[in-house]
Amino acid sequence: MPFISMMDSEGFAPADSKEELSTDITDNSGKHYLCGYCAAFTNIAVTFPIQKVLFRQQLYGLKTKDAVHQLQKDGMRNLYRGILPPLMQKTTTLALMFGLYEDFSSLLHSHTTAPELLTRSMAAVLAGTTEAVLTPFERVQTLLQDYKHHDKFTNTYQAFKVLKVYGMREYYRGLVPILLRNGPSNVLFFGLRGPIKQCLPEATSYSTHLVNDFICGGLLGAMLGFLFFPVNVVKARMQAQIGGEFQSFSTVFVKIWLERDRKLINLFRGAHLNYHRSVLSWGIINATYEFLLKLL
Repeated sequence: MPFISMMDSEGFAPADSKEELSTDITDNSGKHYLCGYCAAFTNIAVTFPIQKVLFRQQLYGLKTKDAVHQLQKDGMRNLYRGILPPLMQKTTTLALMFGLYEDFSSLLHSHTTAPELLTRSMAAVLAGTTEAVLTPFERVQTLLQDYKHHDKFTNTYQAFKVLKVYGMREYYRGLVPILLRNGPSNVLFFGLRGPIKQCLPEATSYSTHLVNDFICGGLLGAMLGFLFFPVNVVKARMQAQIGGEFQSFSTVFVKIWLERDRKLINLFRGAHLNYHRSVLSWGIINATYEFLLKLL
């Protein structure tokens, strides 16, 4: 069986391949959910400590060494504190991201006559919007990673229980920045990964395909992570709050902007670590996803 990369088939395909692509997606969409789930699990297990350092920088504007020092003070026992929410959220999110993208693409392809580029873009936005249903897990992860809340709860169940007192809306604090991030980032990810891989040296073996998939995913992840970094800074600030007024995205952004001396470089504090984490994280996700997709 010839070695065929799914990366090439998942970019925005030409119109003359519509019928073949639609049939393939319909027959194999279940695999995309499973592969996305497993790819996310692998990624979280490897990169969670790095994400925790980055989170402290986003929330408090700390330098890398100060954020690392905070984690050292917290001790090894707390290093993986808060991993359950992102494990549950990310595995489900990526399963939905890859699976729903394929399903929405097939659905739109079958019921519209719009150009392939448009239907694929819409499918990516719809998948990203659907992912936002899982905002409560991202919300609880934020609270568990914030050392200021260490004395309020010790695990995921307790964090959910505390938020329950404030009503369902409290679980979805920070929803707006998540929506602003998910849709556009999905469009760019699914739209560019095919063309990027085509620019890399041709893979002639199993291992070189794996390397190319890692490079492609890593480059895209780093680019998107940097592009949407300020949105995640605002999200972290919004979700670190328990109870009280629900402030708009623009209000929180302005507040952070003023706190950080109106300097763009301060708003991107931690972006360099996020860049390296994203290269590793999305490299693992994309390579694992493509590897498993070829096995199934």
